[in-house]
Amino acid sequence: MYQVDAIPADQLTREDRARWIAALEAAPFTSPLLHPDFAMLVATARADVRILIAADTSQRKAFLPIHKRPFGLARPIGSVFSDYHAMISESGCMLRPQALLFGAGLRGYRHFSMVAEPANDNGGRQSGIFADCAFGDTASLLQTNKPSRAKQLRRLDRKLERDVGDIRFSFDDPDPDAFDALLRWKSEQFAATGRHNVLNVAWARKMLDHLRLRDAGDIKNRLVTLRAGEQLVSAEFGPSWNGIFHPWIAAYDADYAAYSPGHLLVQRLLAGMKDVGLHRYDLGPADAAYKSEFANGEIGLSEGCIRAEGENWHPRLTQGHGLINKLTRRWEQILLSEPDFAGRLSGVAHAANSLIRS
Repeated sequence: MYQVDAIPADQLTREDRARWIAALEAAPFTSPLLHPDFAMLVATARADVRILIAADTSQRKAFLPIHKRPFGLARPIGSVFSDYHAMISESGCMLRPQALLFGAGLRGYRHFSMVAEPANDNGGRQSGIFADCAFGDTASLLQTNKPSRAKQLRRLDRKLERDVGDIRFSFDDPDPDAFDALLRWKSEQFAATGRHNVLNVAWARKMLDHLRLRDAGDIKNRLVTLRAGEQLVSAEFGPSWNGIFHPWIAAYDADYAAYSPGHLLVQRLLAGMKDVGLHRYDLGPADAAYKSEFANGEIGLSEGCIRAEGENWHPRLTQGHGLINKLTRRWEQILLSEPDFAGRLSGVAHAANSLIRS
């Protein structure tokens, strides 16, 4: 039996952090969301973060960051912000997530965008998509993937400049008012669509503020903005590491919706990313048609529940578009973002009202 340590993030040793990073850098797919500093960032805002660590008989280690939830269940680190999650293993390590869960006294790990191929997740598959300079010229991606849309955006770009003012783009905008505007626009989008507003959750806002003000560690923040004249029209914010930018929040001023300001921002980002040391722009799960227009690569992701060794229960996974499945997916979103009962109760009430109205 392997010894599994389940430690708070602040107890991760320098040696283990270095080994985790080295294993991540050697992996076929890397991401700021798989970095130990991301787990440590989340731990500044939530007390239920644990790092599961174990070594095989050759002392090769595996690391699985989780939220330790009631009833022996685990959730991906960062919950609704963890578009990608995975167990990170050193080369040749034979340990599986099932062994780490069992050794930590956990029953199962419910995941939704896991990089890897779990053995008993009995769930679904999807893709994460991205634009990578290694796969071609990112500036011409839209022209290659959808020429008609590229032509339309060029026209809208010129029209925005004529109607509002000179267009200015920034990869690293220090303006705190721009950050606040982005959160406000995104909250308005959540309200308009009836989705659970994860930005109103205390731990999530605390984590975002910590990332925005972060000046230590490997993970940095990026606030990417597009202005026309004196008007901020669109923005994106998220973590960046090792030449990879993974935006969490993307939104625009609804007053300028006719100009497609969000897409104008992405087009400028793709055109200039290589000049600022970025080689990959993550678009996350392929859950919106427009994303593929700006992508040239994809990674397979799995959804389901990894059961600890010896566990044989079968959680119900959501599929289809009926009312029951809509309610179940809403509940899943609330569970991921709301760690306490009061927040979940409020989320359920809001979701019920939203579904009734729709």
